[in-house]
Amino acid sequence: MSVYPYKFEPVYKEKIWGGQALERLFGRDLPAGEKIGESWELADLPEGQSVVSNGPDAGKTLNSLLAEKADEILGPGVTTDEGRFPLLLKLLDANDILSLQVHPDEQSADELGPPAKFKTECWYVLESRDGYILKGVKPGIGEEDFRKAIAAEAKGENAFGDLLQRIDVSAGDFYHLPAGTVHALGPGVVLAEIQTPSYTTYRISDWGRGREVHVEQALKCIHFESAVEPPGADDNILVSTPWFVVRRVVLAEGRKELTAPRQARGGPEQRRRAAGACTAWMTLAGKGQITCTSVKEPVSVRSGDTVLLPAGINKPSLTVEEQITLLEVTIPKTES
Repeated sequence: MSVYPYKFEPVYKEKIWGGQALERLFGRDLPAGEKIGESWELADLPEGQSVVSNGPDAGKTLNSLLAEKADEILGPGVTTDEGRFPLLLKLLDANDILSLQVHPDEQSADELGPPAKFKTECWYVLESRDGYILKGVKPGIGEEDFRKAIAAEAKGENAFGDLLQRIDVSAGDFYHLPAGTVHALGPGVVLAEIQTPSYTTYRISDWGRGREVHVEQALKCIHFESAVEPPGADDNILVSTPWFVVRRVVLAEGRKELTAPRQARGGPEQRRRAAGACTAWMTLAGKGQITCTSVKEPVSVRSGDTVLLPAGINKPSLTVEEQITLLEVTIPKTES
């Protein structure tokens, strides 16, 4: 059986800072009474594994699917780490502030050793109820300033506010958080997160909630200088990195062939999936149906759905029933 558009059962993660907003926004059937902070939409990690929910491969894990059909799913030139899918896609619901944290870049992960693993990510804000994020340090702030703030916090003082960049956020905002960026997601924000598949997080502060912090590891990872942002904001590209390319795409009602090459800017069909690339859609609004020659039944897509479009899918097309807005996440070929 050939590949086709895959949907997956979400993997819900209860967090002390979570809520129930995904039920309100996307009609999710969440576990009653639980604070759901994360919904893993596309995951291939020991801590969470996506399971196919549609079509002939229903019931298979993403990892087993890759073991059978890696070339068809990923396409040529894409490598994996230990045979695992090279992305982790999530929805986050912050009903309280997340810990102040940082993820290692490749050099820091090598220096710290296993189980440390490189992690870089980006956020697209879906809802903000007067929400904010903390992203990066203020100019001139260094390691010694952080050590003083950590010591002050141990005495019951909050000294981190003077060190960090605070940004008030709105729906539709996009933020790239390269590895090494100290950050925290504030309360009242629901977002889509695209990241490399790593579970390595070092907390600098948990704001007095008592969870473990990892001061020395975190200080080895923080980039105190300003990061150079990768290219983006061109042809609706939000960010382009060696690990993922993220576009915001709006598709009007009608039928679209998804394998045709992209038209020139301004053309009637300029927003199309890049042929031959492994692509994931995180649907933000609207609804439609995807068809291909591999399966008889169309695959429905609506607000809140994540769909994996394998590189080797045969003659896919999309019928947009209500204007669709989505994040298109493409896996670039690995540079040799």
